[in-house]
Amino acid sequence: MNLMKKILAYAGRLGLMFLALILYGELEAVYFYPNRLDVAQKPVVIAIFTVIVLAIMFAIYRWELKKENNWGFNMEPHWDWKRLGISLIGTVLITISGAVVLNLVSSGNGLSANQAALDEISKTSGRMFPILVVFLGPVCEETIFRGMFFNVFFTQNNRINKWLGIIVSGLVFGVAHDPGFSKYILVYWVLGMILAWVYLRTKDLRYSMITHMLYNALGFI
Repeated sequence: MNLMKKILAYAGRLGLMFLALILYGELEAVYFYPNRLDVAQKPVVIAIFTVIVLAIMFAIYRWELKKENNWGFNMEPHWDWKRLGISLIGTVLITISGAVVLNLVSSGNGLSANQAALDEISKTSGRMFPILVVFLGPVCEETIFRGMFFNVFFTQNNRINKWLGIIVSGLVFGVAHDPGFSKYILVYWVLGMILAWVYLRTKDLRYSMITHMLYNALGFI
């Protein structure tokens, strides 16, 4: 009976993670293709939908932590200079590593399919594009690929789960950004691992979100 409860609990958490992925996909569609949304007061509708999606994601994440939280994630106080420093170190690491790996796999010439698609989307989505890429994307992706991921697959705090979780979290992040498994998946894999490292060092999604936001913002400079 206890085994069945564990299986059902695991299936439930996995299902909630997939629900979050679906909601994030819908949010991306709204921001990347705003002209497809044929409603009155479009900005208001988009804002309300955004709040609803984020509220559901955060509710799922917090609910999962209440059920099991051996890592000590999301504990107060949430802000301190040491963890902010780790976030900034992560930003430097992710910027340098991303550039090095991209140069290695592309020989200094070429774009991933994901980046090429984003470049095309940016031409038609207008001001909605940077809002999603710099702010909402990092918030949603860190909640799903770091927060929910460790709540589902690596719940026990030990050295094996730490490093295996970092590697697998990075790989899942890479597959999500390069489902075609091209050579560029290595770039996203490295980025995902660094973000997972920041999350596990700080035990707080706010810091991996900051790292992710700063990295994405560099693309607009």
